[in-house]
Amino acid sequence: MQLDQITFTRFVAALTVVFFHYGQTVFPANVPFLFENVTAGPIAVGYFYVLSGFIMSIAYYQVDVSNRAEFKKLKYWVARFARIYPVYLIALLIIVAAKYKTLGEDWDVFLAHIFLVQSWIPGYPITLNTPGWSLSVEAFFYLCFPFLILWVYKKGIKQLAVFSIVLWVVTQLILTHQLNSDAYIPKNQLHDFIYYNPAMHLSSFLLGMLCGIYLKHTKDKQTSNNGFLLFASFMLIFILIWARPHLENLFGLKLAFTNGLLAPVFLLFIITLARHKGGISRVFSNPKLVLLGEASYSLYILQKPAHGIYDKVIVPRVPLNETIHFYIFLVLLIILSILSYKYFETPMRQLIRRKLQ
Repeated sequence: MQLDQITFTRFVAALTVVFFHYGQTVFPANVPFLFENVTAGPIAVGYFYVLSGFIMSIAYYQVDVSNRAEFKKLKYWVARFARIYPVYLIALLIIVAAKYKTLGEDWDVFLAHIFLVQSWIPGYPITLNTPGWSLSVEAFFYLCFPFLILWVYKKGIKQLAVFSIVLWVVTQLILTHQLNSDAYIPKNQLHDFIYYNPAMHLSSFLLGMLCGIYLKHTKDKQTSNNGFLLFASFMLIFILIWARPHLENLFGLKLAFTNGLLAPVFLLFIITLARHKGGISRVFSNPKLVLLGEASYSLYILQKPAHGIYDKVIVPRVPLNETIHFYIFLVLLIILSILSYKYFETPMRQLIRRKLQ
């Protein structure tokens, strides 16, 4: 099942993460009406989790019972390791090299990042390469995925649907309660548990899995030219993100927008785009846009070391205003991510899979 039209959305989501980290004061983020959406990076990470579960199911779930041989777990884990780890490791080592003199005795932090377990340990998730915490979460999902697929084969999609929806509701109730409790203080251990612990994001991945499996079971109904529904689902996401501070003021509560609250809306958009075969899909399937989507992982994971180098090497020597510097950095980061994808990420993935499998 070809879903090239979805790939480009990963690039757009990754861009919001870059704006969140480094471009909150530049155009278009400095337009009040657009600020929430342009800098929606933490919410976009939740989109990645939903999309990850969806794509994993599309790639690995077998509708035909006769094809459901035992899931080759080791082969799957090698493929996932080869996909994410080489660029992740390079980015981490650059950060460690920059912090070598100040790293001191905190080698346990480094080891936590090496083994992708930093998101489980309060105080550790964003200590080195900040975006790497989400890869720690993804690694947990990848570890669980084969067992989840085998469970669905045994118990059926209805069991997954009930479990996913119940877990999503329970997770949102827990997060909302904890975010608004007296114990919550930004950057304390409870903060790390709420925002970074993999268990608090699992429902997003499971809902993505559920919808991917559903789409495979309804593949004969997947073609649609309903551009209005696609546009409406996109606008719903845009409006909900824009309305976030207004909703929190209205209800007098902090809401867990970054922890899967919008997962059902994301899935509406993903399924509609996956089924859409009209002009928007054809545009999004343009090879150049697909390449940007494929390179979005490198863009996401390399942004911090790349920005650190740019900030130390270029900014002091080239007197330009903040906006121009940001966009020069962004263009260089995009070029770097494409080169990384083509000449490092892809060859390393092929090499690791060939050697280990």
